[in-house]
Amino acid sequence: MKPNARIRRRLTAWYAGSVLVLLLVAVLSMRAFGRRALAEQHNQSVQRAVELVRSFFRAELSEYQRVDATLAHIAGELVFAGMGLDFLRPDSSQFAQARAPVGGGGPREPVRQYVVPLERELAPGWQLRLRVSVADLDQARRRIDQSTLIAIPIAVALAALAGWLVTGRALRPVAIMAEAAERIGADSLKGRLPIAEPNDELGRLGRRFNELLDRLDAAMGQQRRFLADAAHELRTPMARMLGETEARLVSPPSAHDRESLQRICDDLRHASSLVDELMQLARADAGSVDAVLTSGYLDDVVSDAVVPWNAEARRRDIALDVGVLDEAPATLDARLVSRLVGVLIHNALRYTPAGGRVQVRVEQRDGCAVLEVHDSGIGIPVEERERVFERFYRGQSARQRAPEGSGLGLAIASWVARQHRATITIDDGELGGALFRVTFPPPSGMVIPATAGDIRTRGGR
Repeated sequence: MKPNARIRRRLTAWYAGSVLVLLLVAVLSMRAFGRRALAEQHNQSVQRAVELVRSFFRAELSEYQRVDATLAHIAGELVFAGMGLDFLRPDSSQFAQARAPVGGGGPREPVRQYVVPLERELAPGWQLRLRVSVADLDQARRRIDQSTLIAIPIAVALAALAGWLVTGRALRPVAIMAEAAERIGADSLKGRLPIAEPNDELGRLGRRFNELLDRLDAAMGQQRRFLADAAHELRTPMARMLGETEARLVSPPSAHDRESLQRICDDLRHASSLVDELMQLARADAGSVDAVLTSGYLDDVVSDAVVPWNAEARRRDIALDVGVLDEAPATLDARLVSRLVGVLIHNALRYTPAGGRVQVRVEQRDGCAVLEVHDSGIGIPVEERERVFERFYRGQSARQRAPEGSGLGLAIASWVARQHRATITIDDGELGGALFRVTFPPPSGMVIPATAGDIRTRGGR
């Protein structure tokens, strides 16, 4: 799940939860108010019935003179719908009951009884008993409760939907900025975050981030220029010193001088190789080196690239041979692929002890051209196989075996592979050491120019 989606869900949940709390408070308050209003309305209707009976009693008492006669007359005259009326003697026994309405019985269940004095002065001790149906009251209360139970979930669902839509719209600039940030890599800091509203909070954040990218781009540009300039400035004097040292080795020096000169010569070769690698990576970072991809055959390029390393293999007493060499068409830059083959062979020779073996193969698999370099060396631990493609990284075993290594060789190999849209992996080899496998995509049959934006450089062991 994307982080933006998680934030959107949390905001929607908070919004819906807040609406739920507010709705509960409001609806429960309205429910309590409604129930209280219904109860007051019910009590008022009972009070009006009592006042009606009392008024009728006072009016009829002047004619009938006696309380019992008056109440007997009233019981035959008054009829209440949904309500029963009884007259009680001072001893609380029933004296008379008002007749029921035509076509109906007494009040519907449930019934609530109210006993009140008839007239304290005119009829002391006599009471009215009203039997009032509360069925309508209970039904109204149930309707209020049902409406509450239906309204709250619907309101919360609508609030959640509105919150989801609103937060999605509000977070859309964040998603656009995140997508733009993903396209910005260490090899190219030219991209910037799009800013829709420069004056809001997200706009200010985007401006600050773009300003940071500007500073980083300027700093990395200075670093690349310095690296390229330093490598260029070092290359000429080192080449001159190496030439002088090799010239001195041609004349017959003393054994001690020859040993010293040989060490100097070896150090200069190593430093010269390091400078070449630094220049290659600096140019790649600056985007000044592009692969010119044309249709060709990987096996032809590899067979030619192996030849210069035969002398180095003999010097190290290592058997360097070419195994399977299938015809493997590919879209490639022969110069860069030769450099890739050289890096892998040099890497294998460096970490293979004397008497060992290095084998180079080219095969055609599922339409892809595959280059493999096997060695019988120390191998690469599984936990280091990802990191060996990082710049200047060298594992513990690699530092012990070849302390003079720079950790840049496989950086160049990785860069060349990516220039060709190829993959480079490491496995356990058949010879007991490491197996480097480079898989080139099927040939397209046409020239595919690479761009600087396609360069992804990682380091070597």
